[in-house]
Amino acid sequence: MRISKEPDIRKKELIETALKLFLDKGYEKTSIRDILREVKGSPGMFYYYFSSKEEIFESAIQYYVENYIQKLSKIFQDENLSLSEKYNNIVNEVIKAFEDLKSISHIYFTPQYFPLRVKIAFKILDGLIQPFSELIDKFKKDKNIDSKKIATFILYGVYGILHQNSENQKPKDIQEILNTIYALTEKILNSSIEGR
Repeated sequence: MRISKEPDIRKKELIETALKLFLDKGYEKTSIRDILREVKGSPGMFYYYFSSKEEIFESAIQYYVENYIQKLSKIFQDENLSLSEKYNNIVNEVIKAFEDLKSISHIYFTPQYFPLRVKIAFKILDGLIQPFSELIDKFKKDKNIDSKKIATFILYGVYGILHQNSENQKPKDIQEILNTIYALTEKILNSSIEGR
């Protein structure tokens, strides 16, 4: 017997379950029936919240991205981490995200999902500019540098480079790109950061 839950809780459960299945099995091999089996729900319950598999896929991706932004923001803001530790943790999260999304990349990168990709790109970038600019404030030597502009410049550049041919990126490629960005950031800030 299905336990009755609050609508917001039930919807979140559907999204979390769908996300797990999409990442584990891929988009094509995940059906609405699979999702419902996991949550012990009915078709009527699914269609109360979502009109299609495509809609829950979009919601699942957006949910993943929101959690991703929160994780990176926490790393930027963690006072207990050195800059090199922050950098290493961020690299690990970025690589993990690319690995996570591999199983759905061939669907996600189709023209159908271009508007979603653009929306998500801006969401990620806008969500990280503030914590990154605060981090720059702590380490810049030249106090005349506009931290927000530098953060925006670096993040948009990083995003563009990482997502160029991103379906085929390997962890080693991502690591090399991020190492280059790290070195560039040091030069922009005119700061040789100790303890790297």
